[in-house]
Amino acid sequence: MKIDLPWGASYISLDLPDSWDVIIPKQQEHKLSPKKQNEKDIVARALANPFAAKPIQKHVLKNKKVVIVVDDNTRPTPAYKFFDIVLDALKKAGCTTKHNAIVIPALGIHTPMKKEEMEEKIGKKNIGQVQWENHDAFDKNKNAYFGKTSRGVEVYLNHHLKDADFIILIGLVEPHLWAGFGGGLKNILPGVAYAETIGNHHAIIAEPPYRFNRVAVDAEHNSFRLDLEETLNMIKAEVFCINVVLDSNKDIIACFAGHPIHCHREAVAFTKTICGLPLHKQVDGIITNSAPMDINFKQSMKCVGNTLPALRPKGIVMGFLRAQRGLDDIPLPDKSTPLWLTRTILRTLGPARVLGFLEKVKPGLDVEQKFLTYYSMQLIRAHNLYFYVPSLSDTEVKALGFFERFNEPQEVIERGLKHLGKNATVAVFKEGGATFPLLSVK
Repeated sequence: MKIDLPWGASYISLDLPDSWDVIIPKQQEHKLSPKKQNEKDIVARALANPFAAKPIQKHVLKNKKVVIVVDDNTRPTPAYKFFDIVLDALKKAGCTTKHNAIVIPALGIHTPMKKEEMEEKIGKKNIGQVQWENHDAFDKNKNAYFGKTSRGVEVYLNHHLKDADFIILIGLVEPHLWAGFGGGLKNILPGVAYAETIGNHHAIIAEPPYRFNRVAVDAEHNSFRLDLEETLNMIKAEVFCINVVLDSNKDIIACFAGHPIHCHREAVAFTKTICGLPLHKQVDGIITNSAPMDINFKQSMKCVGNTLPALRPKGIVMGFLRAQRGLDDIPLPDKSTPLWLTRTILRTLGPARVLGFLEKVKPGLDVEQKFLTYYSMQLIRAHNLYFYVPSLSDTEVKALGFFERFNEPQEVIERGLKHLGKNATVAVFKEGGATFPLLSVK
């Protein structure tokens, strides 16, 4: 059987064994208008008809403090396309935005944004109409205590939220490794949380049943998502959420506004119809391609996390990662251990002891590095990964140390055949960077 995978302006052609049972999940039918809609109109309609909340302009915000938390430049949310609508609504509610509204990027522990980056995020013509400042996750004095979650996480958040009268969250709903989907109250935790709070919250992914990959997991079954949503009841101000959904061209195709939990659930349900591909059973192997998330290795790796739920235990990943800019800003570890040895150790330890092992062999990692490394270690323990990723050097692949790289695309399939044998069921995700399996049988 021959298949083609999108690869930039071209394709990668692969020959799959005829003896394999190959499943290519298809997109569900959805009710999107065949005619392209104006992006600003999409957002305006959502703001006029919010879920479980009244429109922004119906509030009384004269002399009230408004905090707007917008996701940072690691997310492609095109807030600049509609930020003026938000400002207009605030002004109709009586807010003098220049003096009473402050914009804070949801950095978590990411690098602070420069003025030029904020102009790009919310629009150069808009930034002069508000105050703005970067969140500082590392200065406890700039974060205030809000309470403790039922899972024991002490919540310290940006101090501006403590005396806010109205809070607006602007973000994007897309598959997420741990939160199931981005958006909603994720702008609060980890977006504007203290580093220690973020670390304790992230530790939830290392608790039983050690579900290290939670892509597309419903909130009701995801302790990571439920924990961060408990912040809503700790904040005295009303929180109003604006979540957009993008297509593969990063254009807005839907917007959901209002109560940060209710509107997020609606956005998730919609996203599932657009990006969720029905699959009736888990499979022995997956062929996943990074399109359209091709910019760098971190983005291209989304095709693995997104499609991993399709795999049975010990199933294999055959990945095709374009990663145009290579590693980009990913730091390489100083030392690397041979993959075979790492895999042997981790499989001997089992899932419960991976985090303890990581903390012993790699102390001092920041929160993001720590839990991305934890994720990689659990990947190594649970699955064999065979990749075609031509933008990385042999040195970089060796330093990363969690997958086997092949120089030709067909070699990945040959290695998969050697591992799985002739009688295997394999699912193909041609745009794994933006799609995920919806299993009908759990």
